Amino acid sequence: MPRKETAVNPRPVIYAGRFADEVPTAKLPGDCEVLDDWSVLPFRLAEALEDATALVVLDLFSFPFESITEEQRDVPLVVVLPSDFDAPFLNTVFGEPLFGTLGPLDHVATADPALWEGLRRGYRWTDGQRIELDSDRPVEAAARVLARLEEEAAGTVLDKAVYRVRAGVLGPQFVAARGVRAEDVPFDALEVGVGSGRWASSFDPAATRFAGLGFTEGLVEAAIADFPGGRFDLIGDGFAFPHADESFDLAFAVSVLHHQPAASKKTLISEMWRVARPGGRLMFLEDFVAGDLEHVVSIQKFVDLVLEATAGRVILEHFEALRYPRDPYFRGGLISLSKVGTPQTW
Repeated sequence: MPRKETAVNPRPVIYAGRFADEVPTAKLPGDCEVLDDWSVLPFRLAEALEDATALVVLDLFSFPFESITEEQRDVPLVVVLPSDFDAPFLNTVFGEPLFGTLGPLDHVATADPALWEGLRRGYRWTDGQRIELDSDRPVEAAARVLARLEEEAAGTVLDKAVYRVRAGVLGPQFVAARGVRAEDVPFDALEVGVGSGRWASSFDPAATRFAGLGFTEGLVEAAIADFPGGRFDLIGDGFAFPHADESFDLAFAVSVLHHQPAASKKTLISEMWRVARPGGRLMFLEDFVAGDLEHVVSIQKFVDLVLEATAGRVILEHFEALRYPRDPYFRGGLISLSKVGTPQTW
């Protein structure tokens, strides 16, 4: 079973490579394993990453990123950028094969603000992904990274494998929702239950006006800090959205509605339908497995609720079942609907 969205005991693996002698485990906080450049043979690396909660790469130039398996990519990655190289050089050497694969649950550690800024924009990294270092000396960098990972482990942790599967099904549907509109026509997207805004990075900020509604003030503030070009609001009492009718081309929620009782679900769905434009999309990704499991919602009851909340004025565009790594069954599902109606404004 994948780890749930809950607190976990951190067990990071540090690849020190050529710097292994400079990173004695005894000087590092927590339960960690330090690997040298002989420890990345496939079978040895697989053993080390079996139960790892993070892989910290201190020596980028000797780590065999190309040999990482798909399952191993589900371990959150922290890359420490060497500050004696500039952004264009590192981009040429590593580029899309490494930097382009770093998602919202991965981190980039650097002591050089200019280096961070030179790479961040091109790959849409957020400030929340950065680990700011005082020094990129291996032992000091490792200690700072581990302290940050320990802080994060004390809160809610989303399994990267779960995120990868969700991103794999949501990405094409986000593209389908945008359709064939010209690039200079903005696309308006709203996420309900936005959290810290991690799904905002799935959209091109130059072509999308992204908005989010959150249930927690601290997470809304984090989203504002990471995505200053978006609009993020704290959802009010009664779940009324602070948006006009027909304001969005897409309204979506990811693993949010199961937390709410039926009456609140109905209100949220109704509000999502209200703010969507005719022909716009409503998307819901939830755990839809029946049985005595936590945080699930009956697919039959959910469909009935959607039809009731929208008076049946929706068309099913796409349904896809999700099975997360190490799950024996398909417990998740994505439902994409289009809104039926006539525009109220011309």
